[in-house]
Amino acid sequence: MENNQNTTKWFSLAGIWFGGIVSVPALLVGSTLIASLSFGHSILAGLVGFSFVVLFMSLLSISAVEKRKATVSLASSSFGDYGAKLIVGLVIGLSTLGWFGIQSNIAGASFSKILIEMNGPEIPVWLSSVFWGIIMVLTAVFGFKYLKWLNYIAVPAIVLLLIYGLVVTFKTHSFQEILSFKPQEKMPLLQAIGFTIGFISVGGVISPDYNRFAATKKDAILGSIFGIIPSALCLLAIGAILAITRGTYDIVDIFSTLGFPFFAMSILILATWTSNVMNIYSSGLAFNDLFKLNNAQRSKTTFVVGCVGILLAALGVLTHFMSFITLLTITITPIAGVMISDYYISRTYQDIPQKVNWKGVISWGSGVILMLVMTSQIKNILGIIVAALVYYLLQKSMK
Repeated sequence: MENNQNTTKWFSLAGIWFGGIVSVPALLVGSTLIASLSFGHSILAGLVGFSFVVLFMSLLSISAVEKRKATVSLASSSFGDYGAKLIVGLVIGLSTLGWFGIQSNIAGASFSKILIEMNGPEIPVWLSSVFWGIIMVLTAVFGFKYLKWLNYIAVPAIVLLLIYGLVVTFKTHSFQEILSFKPQEKMPLLQAIGFTIGFISVGGVISPDYNRFAATKKDAILGSIFGIIPSALCLLAIGAILAITRGTYDIVDIFSTLGFPFFAMSILILATWTSNVMNIYSSGLAFNDLFKLNNAQRSKTTFVVGCVGILLAALGVLTHFMSFITLLTITITPIAGVMISDYYISRTYQDIPQKVNWKGVISWGSGVILMLVMTSQIKNILGIIVAALVYYLLQKSMK
């Protein structure tokens, strides 16, 4: 990468992150949390969780700007060359694959609903999910270059739809009604914070892929803060408001009741389409690197991985949204802990890495195991700290 390309200002980076956040899953976080938290506590959980991710994202981005390296290259010092490709590549590949299944499921459910609203045939959600999954995979394989044009339509369309949704909502509901909402179920606040951490944890770990092009470290940090926290909190709040006022936590049902169901659901499908093509493209790239295939094989890899994602959608992965987010938190955040420890605490960063750095692998495993066995809700934050601490202790004791 030539230096003259490393001139991206913070507002351009913020725009990239904003485009990534404005999506259906961001609304889904709000509608999921409000099922068992008050509106105020949902916002608080989002603020703490998103800020925690942006903190480790900023630390990773500083090192990315210093070294001008993407995530897997940066992780090769702490995990080793093969270790980074295997662990970081596999975790990113599987997580983006999971997101693909969830979003294909949302598009399928929306399509089935549109047909019913238009007095058309009743098509099972699993069949619609397969249909849209195939279209999205084919877009990633053959039509990726046209995706930016889809994005130019989809992001403004969903923003306008959300504004319209709020205008319609506040014609018949007051903000006081939202503030005084009491959910039937209860979720501990720390669990909710862990849930919001999981939602953007993938973005936090892969942030060096984008932020390494920042003009300065300050640009990388400001781009992360202003691109993620305001947009993620707004989407969470809108998802929660719509869920309270529409009387349902099902995102597809919420949109179908906004009036003009055909347009609302079409925008929902368009929004999932654009972000989902990115998911399966990233997953295909990750698995291509993992199996050391050449770039010419990328489209075939993407197609095969996409077929697995379509199967997940057909099986109804959307119903396991909370479990999926929990799994992301457990496997992804300890990666950041190891990388931060290597660069800032142990100060053992190597530009020429070994094949496998077992200290990093063991440290990551320690963080994952801790989060699996602990019942305390603070485990979501402890996982990253323990991974960093174990790496530091192993580096000190094995010099």
